[in-house]
Amino acid sequence: MEFHIGRNTFLEGVQKTLGIVERKTTIPILNNILIRTEEGRIKIVATDREIGLISRYDARIEVPGDITLSAKKLYEMIRETQGETIHFVKNEQHQVTMKSNKAIYRIPGLPADEYPQVVEADEIPLFKVSGTVFANMVRKTVFAVSNDEIRMNLNGIFFETDGAGDEARLKMVATDGHRLAVALGPSGSAGGLALEKGVIVPRKGMLEIRKIAENEGELEIGIDHGMFIMKTSNLTIKISLIDAEYPDYRRVIPAEKGTLLQFSREKVLHALRRMGVISSERYNGVIFTLADNLMVLNSNNPDVGEANDEIEVSYSGEELAVSYNVHYLIDAIEGVDEDEVGFEINLGMKPGVIRGVGNEDYLCIVMPLKL
Repeated sequence: MEFHIGRNTFLEGVQKTLGIVERKTTIPILNNILIRTEEGRIKIVATDREIGLISRYDARIEVPGDITLSAKKLYEMIRETQGETIHFVKNEQHQVTMKSNKAIYRIPGLPADEYPQVVEADEIPLFKVSGTVFANMVRKTVFAVSNDEIRMNLNGIFFETDGAGDEARLKMVATDGHRLAVALGPSGSAGGLALEKGVIVPRKGMLEIRKIAENEGELEIGIDHGMFIMKTSNLTIKISLIDAEYPDYRRVIPAEKGTLLQFSREKVLHALRRMGVISSERYNGVIFTLADNLMVLNSNNPDVGEANDEIEVSYSGEELAVSYNVHYLIDAIEGVDEDEVGFEINLGMKPGVIRGVGNEDYLCIVMPLKL
């Protein structure tokens, strides 16, 4: 096996696999990626058995062949080379020699026939969507995904379409039981995809898609046989769906409007981050005390200290005090793109609702803490 490839091209291809390959596994080959030559290009494959990635890059092939190599070590070697091209050679003992300028690396590999098979998705109907829109929707929801492995149905983003026909929109939902984030794409963003029943895409898979989608103008997506598939011009990623029932999130969204508080996104984010400095795993609450056009923030942690701040806001009504997890509020407000944020506060232990002013396509619901 022998080929020549651009250093930057090879680096990009290997870098895209790093979030997928298993770092801690009892199956050593899952630390590796598969590299296989094709006519005028190489194919790079990575999998952790739940997520599979296949990508292709132009190369000058001298001798066809295949090999699996440690993704992490290969990436580090390519990153530290300084030449424009890399000369890649594998011998009969599955050892690879890489040369770039005068730098030479040698790295042992494992035979390709031991690598798990990742099947292409050529026969699956795919639908075109905006990469920017898709990545932004993941950003607005993924923080609310649960890490509780017992509640498998909350370990991913619930993905569905809203509406019908050419006007159908993408919709993503995530919750961990303490907060709920919902993001809608613009009209027509589903690109023809119709989901009668939503699917749950694991958090890890959605994060990998987000990294790829951020740099793509257009993607193709599809659902088939328990798999979520995404394609770009040179890359395919397949993700096993979570086979579980997602809770009825619509029941959590308050039907009645709460007391409205409106404020500058940046000013309050900075104030909340100042409160967050005081927080710890045991003490992470921030108390809002509201009066006419004024919000006083207080965070008190016996293990660390106390923080106070005041922010001018748009509020009229009775003086009241409420408490929330400071990090949940930061995550929710960071999902707002507008300069002004609306926060509907409900009294008692009812959830608060955060939206961008004038935008109904994103909301985050946060449960209060006991004062």
